[in-house]
Amino acid sequence: MVFSEDLRIGAYARFLLQALVCHESTFLSTSFKVKTVAKQLCLTERLVREAAQELADVGLLVSRRRADQVGRPVQEYESSQLLCDLVTQAGQGEAVHRDLIVRLFSEPEIYALGPFSAVMGDACEEDDKPARKLIRKDGRPAAPGAKGRLAASTRVMLAALLSFADHCGVVTGISETRLRAMTGLNALSLKHQVKRLVSLGFIRTHVPGVSSGIFVGAKVPTIYYLNLDHPQLGATRGARGLVVHVTLGPGKFNRLATGIPSSEALTALGAPALDMLYHKLAGHTSRLLSAVWARADDACSEVKAAVADDIDGEVGALWVGNSAKDKGYYWAEMQENFHATACEWADGLHRRLLRWKVWEGYKPQLVRLIPAPDRKDGLTITSLVVYPAPRSAATCLVVWDKYDGRVDYYGHETDLDLALRCEVGLLTEA
Repeated sequence: MVFSEDLRIGAYARFLLQALVCHESTFLSTSFKVKTVAKQLCLTERLVREAAQELADVGLLVSRRRADQVGRPVQEYESSQLLCDLVTQAGQGEAVHRDLIVRLFSEPEIYALGPFSAVMGDACEEDDKPARKLIRKDGRPAAPGAKGRLAASTRVMLAALLSFADHCGVVTGISETRLRAMTGLNALSLKHQVKRLVSLGFIRTHVPGVSSGIFVGAKVPTIYYLNLDHPQLGATRGARGLVVHVTLGPGKFNRLATGIPSSEALTALGAPALDMLYHKLAGHTSRLLSAVWARADDACSEVKAAVADDIDGEVGALWVGNSAKDKGYYWAEMQENFHATACEWADGLHRRLLRWKVWEGYKPQLVRLIPAPDRKDGLTITSLVVYPAPRSAATCLVVWDKYDGRVDYYGHETDLDLALRCEVGLLTEA
């Protein structure tokens, strides 16, 4: 995919660029007309015309006018040498989810439908709002949006996130500045597209980036949890398994505060920083649990050492001073305590999974924790997305790890009650 951050083009031009690359043998190998591209991609001719001209302005397309026997000269475009070079460079490094990205730019029939769409649809019916037309006046399929297809700018945003997502759909380390450069969206539009993807269920949840003294370096980028098993993504659906673990245990703050000499110092960091710190802890726990669950005994010590190094590089010392004279007093053991907490959490989860005989004999390549929002009833809920999916008819389990516990078996995550999925943090209701 051609996600060059140096290109000064908007979201629609980026969408057209990616779509042309995905149809390289059809469009880039010869000259093409706006009407032809618009018809095949189910886009409006205006969108294609303006986007193509924008690509021509930056040297990615060459614009030509060809005179026919009758009528006005026909505007045509063909790929430039610069575009050919970019396509060649892009082919050298492929993203984990290349097939999904290609689908976003080559398949018109991806709709703006999500888990909440049925509820919203019922509401629309009650209001007696007229349905959008499915075809144009000339009989051709309606353009994206007019027929409920996923909009071009939304696809560009989702594709950018997919290019950094791991096999379980977690995106870390990508700044808003870089996303804006990759998508051509401004800050306000980017925020709108994130909300749009959340409301449609393509993004399960996200943790906004923060600036805090507890973290090393500048602002910590937003963490995104993508739903790679979204029905509209098609091919990869069912490629992962899911365990929802429900137990009586410490809440987010209590887990973070374990071993820390001053809980007041931790509280002083503020809710946004604490939330990010907890999700960072979940990320390190995920890495440790992946190694433990796969029974990679030889690799466990190496993974623990690597996680310790990563923690040292991102978590700073905690200021635990109680007055002005203690201003310079920092607790230097913060990193060691953070590492110990991650190890304890990973080992505890693994023991509970073994106790409840979760997919006996299964060895995941990757596990990713998605912590649920804090609760007031004493329950701690953590969802575990695992890759690849286990060879089982039930790839989604809910483990009620309590005194009267049980395991509920489901064929797929979508079989879970919608309210439960929201409650455990797998979806965010807009």
